[in-house]
Amino acid sequence: MKKLTITAVLILLTTLIIVVVITFSPKKIHINTQGIKYRLGTEHLKSEEPVNVKIEGKLYKSISGKRRFAGTIDIEGEKIPVPADQRKLNIPITSDGWGAISYPYFVYRKEDGVTVGSHTYQYGSLVINNDFTKVSILVSDQNQINDNGGVAWNAENGQMITVPASSRSEAIRISNEIMELFLKGYTLK
Repeated sequence: MKKLTITAVLILLTTLIIVVVITFSPKKIHINTQGIKYRLGTEHLKSEEPVNVKIEGKLYKSISGKRRFAGTIDIEGEKIPVPADQRKLNIPITSDGWGAISYPYFVYRKEDGVTVGSHTYQYGSLVINNDFTKVSILVSDQNQINDNGGVAWNAENGQMITVPASSRSEAIRISNEIMELFLKGYTLK
């Protein structure tokens, strides 16, 4: 009887350890697929362009349930004014799947390599589904500055990139699906 109890406890502990390890081990993210870049609003129905998106990194989950993506996001044709060796992202993901795509970077003096300043480039925001298989990127308009000095995006005519998608209508359907909590009842068009 004692052997049976010890065996049962060991099996239970082993199972618990396996579940904890699987649940809290970082999930490798490897997305390299076509998406659609488009502008929201019914007056922009023809604004769709296929674009290749590559996302590499890991999705971490803490015991408290908080998620964080660490890795890189490369979007075909996008000019990111950040040195290539400083484009590693660390994005906390909210409970509704949202995170800011911000690139903190340093500027060095070429002659001696001394740091002369630090900057942050705000590309936009990322919204993901639970298993990081569907992604919408809300691209900030770098030419518009809002009241707090930051770059702007809005749900009426903002620029979006959604993967995987092969058409604007599919991209908007996916965005509305994964952004439901973030949009709080608003529907993208």
